[in-house]
Amino acid sequence: MGFTGHAFVDWDDTIAENIRYFREVEAQTSRLIAERTGFDPAEVGRRGAELDLAVARQMGLVRESLATAWLTCYREFARRAGRPADPAVEAEIRRLCAIPYETRQELLPGAAQTLRWLYESGFEVTIWTAGEEAVQRRKIRESGLSCWIHREAVVPEKTPERLREFVGDRDPGRCFVVGNSRHSDIRPALELGLAAYHVDVETWAYDHLEVDEADPNYHRLSHIGELPRLVAQRFRLAV
Repeated sequence: MGFTGHAFVDWDDTIAENIRYFREVEAQTSRLIAERTGFDPAEVGRRGAELDLAVARQMGLVRESLATAWLTCYREFARRAGRPADPAVEAEIRRLCAIPYETRQELLPGAAQTLRWLYESGFEVTIWTAGEEAVQRRKIRESGLSCWIHREAVVPEKTPERLREFVGDRDPGRCFVVGNSRHSDIRPALELGLAAYHVDVETWAYDHLEVDEADPNYHRLSHIGELPRLVAQRFRLAV
């Protein structure tokens, strides 16, 4: 098939599992800190989540931010308990916090089929993802989906300005963004006047943001497998 348009596709929690690995590590780390300091795991978890958000906003979406947040959390509770921080506990926290960045991700249902459909339907497929470049490119490579991808756009943070750079001289009317983050995927797309397909699934506080759902360019999906039908309607394609 000839050229149809340009698809900017988010990766984490749109194509592949991601937040689940972080939630599992957060629960394990909260229990570890609680056991070693005598505090309630729920209280530790709430404070850890607060620090995770604050540190990520300060450091950016780098792998060291998670360990920094949870080490800070542990030291706070150790100090409150009147105990010195244990280097062995800190080493275990670092080990746990590396897991989400090193785990081979599971693909979400319908993800592989959707990327293939986009590619075979004539879309230029750009993976539009934020984080450390080496980590994100490894995730994509390990997925086995590179054959359905034309470009990988890995940025420290997704903003309207960065999206505009990657759109370049492409016709905005032939471009769309699909992703699960209101903050990182949907807001930049709507600000640029692009169609935005919001995969409305669980995400973390960093991604929370109000967007204008009445905008005619805003479309909600419950999972990535719904995308072909909606895109086909917009571009008058067969599914």
